[in-house]
Amino acid sequence: MKKLDEDVIRVCGWVCSLLCVLIGSYFVWPHIHVALLGIAFFYFAVRIFNFSTFKEYAEDRKKLLHRLQG
Repeated sequence: MKKLDEDVIRVCGWVCSLLCVLIGSYFVWPHIHVALLGIAFFYFAVRIFNFSTFKEYAEDRKKLLHRLQG
């Protein structure tokens, strides 16, 4: 169950990261002030990917799972 929960968090993080990249790429091209919003979405995408993937965030993921489970 614990491994399954971590895998679910990992996959959801990848999906959220991909969505942030897609949203960010949509906002990058039109104008400079809108491009800053796109860059912010790229930053959030990297942060979400790192949190959901790497081992140094494992304890934080466990705390998040406990908080979400009630």
